[in-house]
Amino acid sequence: MPEKPRLAFTLGDPAGIGPEIVVKALRSGRVARVCRPIIVGEESLWRRAGWTPSLAPVVDTRLGLRAVRLGETDKNTGRASFAALDAAARLAGRGIVRGIVTAPISKKSWKAAGIPFPDHTDYFQKTWRRPGAQMILASPRQNLWSILVTRHIPLAQVSSQLNSALVLTAARALHEALSPLLSKKRPGLVLCGLNPHAGEEGILGREEKTKLAPAVASARRLGLDLQGPLPADSAWRLHKNGAFDGLVALYHDQALIALKACAGLDIVNWTTGLPFARVSPGHGTAFDIAGKNKADPAALTAAAELAAKLCAS
Repeated sequence: MPEKPRLAFTLGDPAGIGPEIVVKALRSGRVARVCRPIIVGEESLWRRAGWTPSLAPVVDTRLGLRAVRLGETDKNTGRASFAALDAAARLAGRGIVRGIVTAPISKKSWKAAGIPFPDHTDYFQKTWRRPGAQMILASPRQNLWSILVTRHIPLAQVSSQLNSALVLTAARALHEALSPLLSKKRPGLVLCGLNPHAGEEGILGREEKTKLAPAVASARRLGLDLQGPLPADSAWRLHKNGAFDGLVALYHDQALIALKACAGLDIVNWTTGLPFARVSPGHGTAFDIAGKNKADPAALTAAAELAAKLCAS
């Protein structure tokens, strides 16, 4: 039998549910079935969440933090979550681990701590000089895969920031990610329209004609099996029913609303285009239930399972 890959699990924001879901996933035994885990972050905060050395070895970031206020954004929790991410990524860069599973972070806490990145993907693009790193949001158990053309920007800015080159880049990244994972030379992809009814021939908006259709034509000339743009509701129905292998979404909620309606918390966030696997649960810090033993580790477990599969593909 091939050796199980070693994966690093980050602390996430310690004021949220990150440490709790990692510890719960480790205790369940499901993580150990697919990988050899290492946890990364302040040892004192892991212990507060119930970690013991029998669950997994720890790489302590040694910031000296002893306590945080649960459920509140804070510069110290931002420092702690970023230090864990950076340490885990460096372990992966040195080949000590094959991939990382990142617990949820707070963008507000990162900003308070002076972290110069808005999210995980931006960190990998800039620090690791991987401009092609892209965010894929998925439910592997339901075989639903979507990539974002734009990420964490206001909805009012989506149309002005969209262009054919961005759409093509996202479609190529999804093609390159799904081809080995699904063992398909040309996975079938569909592009969502921006406007209701995909613009209705320009009556409800012209972005489909001016920005999206040219991107589809370019993708097909490059050998990608990209269809559309289709109305987003129809595109998701067809993807859910198996007509397409993956879906290109134009903005954050165009992917997440459909995914969470279909799969609940069984969602993961996969950064493709890196020299190692990086997967995260597709939910946030859940400050409202931090420390109440209510957090569900299902998405964290799904992230670990996908990361292990990526290491083997």
